[in-house]
Amino acid sequence: MVSDELEDNAIISVDSGTITTWAAQYIKIRKGMKFSVSGTLASMACGLPYCIAAQVAFPDRQCIAFVGDGGFTMLMGEFATAAQYRLPIKVFVIKNNTLGMIRWEQMAFLGNPEYGVEFSPINYCRFAEACGGKGYYIKDPDEAKSIVLFAMKEKGPTLIEVEVDPFEPPMPPKTDIEFATNLAKSFARGQPYTSRIGLTLFRDKVHEVLKSIHNHKDTGD
Repeated sequence: MVSDELEDNAIISVDSGTITTWAAQYIKIRKGMKFSVSGTLASMACGLPYCIAAQVAFPDRQCIAFVGDGGFTMLMGEFATAAQYRLPIKVFVIKNNTLGMIRWEQMAFLGNPEYGVEFSPINYCRFAEACGGKGYYIKDPDEAKSIVLFAMKEKGPTLIEVEVDPFEPPMPPKTDIEFATNLAKSFARGQPYTSRIGLTLFRDKVHEVLKSIHNHKDTGD
């Protein structure tokens, strides 16, 4: 959806965390675009300042930040900088009120229940407006396309707050036995929200099967 609104020379800046996973899977990069992440450093909060720097360096190019709420919160004051200089950046804040990558690292890498990964929700739209920019909010998937279309036409700094499922796992392309074993260990050791996590995993699997069936029908296999 966001990919459909990207110009051929757009510059996309992405933060660290589960947001990196979602960007890699769903943003379609075309020749002529630039794509920036923090690389092997994996330092949070880079997305917004990268985007500001890109817009200053290339004022005639479309500059987009794709960030999680955890990383954005660490340097959210820089949105006021964008407003001060009327930089027409677009900042997509994927909101789950969670340090998502830390949650899944604790569970899938260590086999431990999550600890200290949730934080209080912030109204990022109102924050953007308080800074002098524009704010849009998306929760209903059916409204996403029209809101994104409208927000991308704004001339000044614009923030699009997108509320998502906090229990959506950043699954690797292939799940090995260690991943599954550690996940089971974290459940046994007292991981909260096990039913919610299990429901999300089941839903994703059903979606995957239905998508596969649809693709087979399209190809005639």
